[in-house]
Amino acid sequence: MKLGGLYVRNDIHNIISEIANGDMDAFGELYDSLSSRVFNYAMTITGNKDMAEDITHDVFLQVHKHAARIDKMADPIAYIMVSTRTHSYNMQKRERFVTGLQDDFIGTSAISSVFNRLVLEDAFSALPANQREVVYLHLICGYKHKEIAAIQNTPLVTVKWRYGQALSKLKDYFT
Repeated sequence: MKLGGLYVRNDIHNIISEIANGDMDAFGELYDSLSSRVFNYAMTITGNKDMAEDITHDVFLQVHKHAARIDKMADPIAYIMVSTRTHSYNMQKRERFVTGLQDDFIGTSAISSVFNRLVLEDAFSALPANQREVVYLHLICGYKHKEIAAIQNTPLVTVKWRYGQALSKLKDYFT
């Protein structure tokens, strides 16, 4: 069942079970439903569109390869997001390439939104990467602070502090 274009976690379990049984249509369905989320998360961490695309493909290849193991997990979406985070930081280390947010971060293509997108990119690029990541996971992906703490393997209080600091900086930026 979809809610607002996104699959409910139980449906993801069913899709991953089908992938584990060799159903390539299910793999395509999983990719269609989560690839933009994975890409945007990788983009948030790396700030590089090409790198985020590579990470997205690597993560989904890993999901396909280990579908039977992932199927047994309580929260496959959290696993996919943690895998995205790990791939992103590992790729950054290998490449030693850190840049600000790039064009496709916001994901809008309307000409009237170019200025707004540039302003948002500038505001977000002023945030430290760990604060930018918390804001993305909370506001865009809809994760709760407790879930973010688990994804980042960080204490809950640290996640809340980073989020508060980020909002304060964004408020200052826009006032």
